[in-house]
Amino acid sequence: MRKFLVFLITLVLSFALVSCKKDDGIVVRFAITSGQIKTAIESLQFEERFEEMNPGINVVIVAIEGSYDDLRANTMMDINSGSATAPDLVIGYPDHFAEYEGGGALVNLQPYIDHPEYGFTEEELNDFLESYLAENRGYNSERPDDLYGLPFNKSSEVLIYNRTAFELLFEDEWEEKVPQTWDELERVSLEIIDLVKAGKLDEHWVKETDGKEEGFLKVSDYVQTGKFAPFGYDSSGNAFITLTRQWGGKYTSRDSVAKGYAEFFEDGVAKQMMEDIKALHDAGIFNLAPNFGSNYCSDALKAIQCIMTVGSTAGVRYNESSDYEYDLGVAPIPYKHEDKKYVIQQGTNICMLDVNSTEEELLAAWKFLKFMLSSDNTAAFAIETGGYFPVRKSAFESERYQNYLTNPAEEKKAYSAAARVAQEYYISEYTYFVDPAFIGSSKIRTEVGSLFDDIIVNGEDIDARFEELRNDLYAFVIKK
Repeated sequence: MRKFLVFLITLVLSFALVSCKKDDGIVVRFAITSGQIKTAIESLQFEERFEEMNPGINVVIVAIEGSYDDLRANTMMDINSGSATAPDLVIGYPDHFAEYEGGGALVNLQPYIDHPEYGFTEEELNDFLESYLAENRGYNSERPDDLYGLPFNKSSEVLIYNRTAFELLFEDEWEEKVPQTWDELERVSLEIIDLVKAGKLDEHWVKETDGKEEGFLKVSDYVQTGKFAPFGYDSSGNAFITLTRQWGGKYTSRDSVAKGYAEFFEDGVAKQMMEDIKALHDAGIFNLAPNFGSNYCSDALKAIQCIMTVGSTAGVRYNESSDYEYDLGVAPIPYKHEDKKYVIQQGTNICMLDVNSTEEELLAAWKFLKFMLSSDNTAAFAIETGGYFPVRKSAFESERYQNYLTNPAEEKKAYSAAARVAQEYYISEYTYFVDPAFIGSSKIRTEVGSLFDDIIVNGEDIDARFEELRNDLYAFVIKK
């Protein structure tokens, strides 16, 4: 019994020592997704460098397996339960922040931004790209210009294509065949289908199984089995939202963060867009990943089942194949009308949460947020991840980032090309957009993505599917 008591006391003291060590400083929990973002933060040593500059503040990176939606769901559970380990900082989209606001946890960053000692000067705040700041406003109708988040890892969509296939199919004219509009994409795709059927790509890529060559990949066989289309769109949700705007329609609107509307039922443009895209699919031109039997259109491009896809700049390198050697090309996404060259603004922002936090803890979280968004750090993060962009103008213009754009390392060439295209968006007539966030806007996005899938993949009737969706989203259709 005596030995057991000695053991028990020793165990309690051990826990006490560990507890004291953990309580030795203020803890800032930063919730992110695992994978590319976590790897970059670790590589750049954000926590260690910040802690050296700020003794007494300990940063804990909480990496959630899964998607941004999984991170949102996990964060909402922490908010609703009042968890002591709820994150102080979390990355996410504006519609996620709307839910955190609805849960009473979203912190208004404006007092920290305006703080004379710890905040940003007017010059520093103006250094952020305005379109990135704009999506973090509007959470409080009484203070509509206050910022409730700041941009972190931003990206967009680009047209990614198999440049080698274009050269094989069109020879010296290949550059002229890269489509700029949806009408051009339709015309060149019909040419591609005819050339592929004729075997123009059949004598180039060698198939291998277990290291043994099995002759040439016959891309024409994909056409015969219905597994080839010249073009694929990777994100059904992005496709519906972007193309509705490009066709001249509206997607959503809001009165406040608590009340928003699905506008796309009203003018018939979204339905016409779906009819046009369905016609492209029926002509063998336009596919989604499941049409190819894949999880992502990048998988189809790697298998030479398609030679063009619209995807995220953050995922360009996923289109590089280990089985077949080819060069990638990157171009702006196709547009429908010259005056409606919309392209979606993607990537997450950082917000601060107050779940039973002290003012001291919130200030510590703000300091870490500000540290990560310094000009040098956002440039370094963009280069390290490859497909994300800096969030400050000075970072874009820095010698280091410009060198990355013009002289990238071999493994970053595709990402660098995508970043150059995204930079073109800013200086050309393209319009970056983000739809207003409100409680329920993430549900609408999920539902329109499902509608797009059901029509293009499952062949469901357009009118019936729109009517079904109107009923499902009834609360967002009726304006009060």
